[in-house]
Amino acid sequence: MPVAGNLRQTDHAAIGSRHATMASMLMGRVARMYYDHGLTHQEIADALGLSRMRVTRLLADARAAGMVKITVDAPDSLFADDERDLSERYGLRHAFLAPSLRDAGKANRSFATFGAESLSHLIERDSLVALGFSREVALVANAFSASKPDARFVPLAGSTAGLTAGVNPHELALRFAERSGGSSFHLPAPLLAASAIAARAIRDDPNVADVLAKAAQSDILLVGVGATQQGKGMLFDLLSPEEGEELRARGAVGDVGARFFDAAGEPVHGELDDRIVGLTLDEFSRIPVRVAIVRGLSKVMPLRIALSRGFVNVLISDIDTARSLLA
Repeated sequence: MPVAGNLRQTDHAAIGSRHATMASMLMGRVARMYYDHGLTHQEIADALGLSRMRVTRLLADARAAGMVKITVDAPDSLFADDERDLSERYGLRHAFLAPSLRDAGKANRSFATFGAESLSHLIERDSLVALGFSREVALVANAFSASKPDARFVPLAGSTAGLTAGVNPHELALRFAERSGGSSFHLPAPLLAASAIAARAIRDDPNVADVLAKAAQSDILLVGVGATQQGKGMLFDLLSPEEGEELRARGAVGDVGARFFDAAGEPVHGELDDRIVGLTLDEFSRIPVRVAIVRGLSKVMPLRIALSRGFVNVLISDIDTARSLLA
């Protein structure tokens, strides 16, 4: 009997050893795909038949186990002088600049990784973070993996109906919460109501009012900046040609946080603005840390105005956009 018991113990030990070896091999494979081959978390998950959360945990385990060692021997960032000049020119708290790459796929991956790393330094474990409607914020959200277990993420405006590309504020709040171990609030409202009267009724709903009040009390704001040309602004693209022309006739040159402004940085009021369910420019301009995640030469003019008027006070961008802002 003791011999049989010892055999069972030996079998269990062998099985445990095999499991540990297989786990280590999977960890190594995931780490190589991410760090050596530049695949995203989702691409790795699809290739290996894993969940994206499992890939995130395996990468964290690889670093914790010492399998991955990252060393950057640089006293300053890659574009320290430009970041300093931008901060001085526009009175920014911080400026973070990524390389500008010609290959669109590589540029997106590089910017997403860089933006996520920059945000990890800004978002604290217990931050309350308000999120706007933005492709660039969505890109960075997909790469975010910092542990912020007590952070809370809240939409600053409602969402669009129908098929989406993961860029609605409530989707971004969910994604950041999932990738950080934090929590998120849901805003049960459309971004653009059918009428000003409908928008007022929606904003007066206690559930909507409560979430918008939380957004207004946020520590950090994350937004993009849109232009008023077709294909250059997500909110502008939702409008009919007639609505777009009326906006431009009123002097609109861009939007931030789903609120349009003119060349002087003044809010563009009117029927369209009254239909928005979300924070106003004045409300989110009182949030202490206001981060714009923006790149692209088509965004330079509205971004310059947003920076000059203090709608945002932290910039995450790329070097080409930054040098156009400084030109």
